[in-house]
Amino acid sequence: MGSVAARDARELKARSFEVGIFTPDYDGREQNPEAQYLMPVLAFGNAAVLPQLVTKLNGHDLVHLHYTFYGADVFVWLWSTLRRKPYVMTYHMQPKTGDWRDVIFRLHRALIEPWIVRGARAVFVSSLDYAQSIGLQHPQLVEMPFSVDEQRFSPGRDDDFRAAHGLPAKACVFMFVGGLDRAHSFKGVDVLIRAAAHLDAQNDWRLLIVGDGDMRKSYEDLAAALGIIDRVIFAGAVSEEDLPRAYRAADVHVLPSTSKSEAFGLVTLEAAASGLPSIVSNLPGVRTLVLDNDTGFVVKPGIEEPLEKAMQKFLNTPELAKQMGVVARQRVEAHYTPKSLADRLVEVYKRITALS
Repeated sequence: MGSVAARDARELKARSFEVGIFTPDYDGREQNPEAQYLMPVLAFGNAAVLPQLVTKLNGHDLVHLHYTFYGADVFVWLWSTLRRKPYVMTYHMQPKTGDWRDVIFRLHRALIEPWIVRGARAVFVSSLDYAQSIGLQHPQLVEMPFSVDEQRFSPGRDDDFRAAHGLPAKACVFMFVGGLDRAHSFKGVDVLIRAAAHLDAQNDWRLLIVGDGDMRKSYEDLAAALGIIDRVIFAGAVSEEDLPRAYRAADVHVLPSTSKSEAFGLVTLEAAASGLPSIVSNLPGVRTLVLDNDTGFVVKPGIEEPLEKAMQKFLNTPELAKQMGVVARQRVEAHYTPKSLADRLVEVYKRITALS
């Protein structure tokens, strides 16, 4: 969500808009000098109660809420109601954890979310496919896929990154990018590791896992228990500067998410822009980013066997990854560049502010 908001802000500023960025100061580490970090009255996980927004948003003609943003959404709605100013929202996902927190999520969806959605002048969704799957409705429901910087993420080969992480030059490298914490357990890293354990040992392959979190140790233990720890490379968190290099060190990207908490998958676009095919789960929104058998494969979520079979296809046909990667890059250039999507965003902004 933060990456999407920051990218939109850059594009709007390039068009001479004045943009304010507000985000919680969770731990005192301010990372974006252009953002205003607000100290939460209460914070839990990524949720943050920010009543300061009611006054901080004054002076703005339009607010763009990135949702779900528990603890901030009600104050955006309140500001809009008091000041009679419009807001729009990007509905990113419906969170689901599979534990006691789901009770809170369901209560929020029943009691608060309807007010937030109705109050918005427009609701952006990354795909109508996902919106339909969760029953999201609004008179101004606008499909607005996320974009990827096709110049920053570009095709190539980074042998230095490979060497630095012990990746053999001739190995087929499967790559996962994402959080390894409990909040992102839906990413399906355990399913990916189990699927990799079934790959033909005669093939030269490696699994590069980029990301960090409190579940990393359990994933390392799983790889060791399955006897593939020497083939699974845990690179840890990679800086924004080095992330494009990581993609260029890989051959195939994998997003094995297991639930609708994954509604899009920006990493799939980053991989495609880098000239990589992707194997993704057959989930609403996620599946729209891959043309099955053309720019990668779409597989049943949460099950090892179909994922392993898709990975094995790339091992059996070495040229397949390059062929699909070329098509994936072409699709990014045609549909997902920041400029083209920001132009569409501005059109909606102008229409909304003219009405208000």
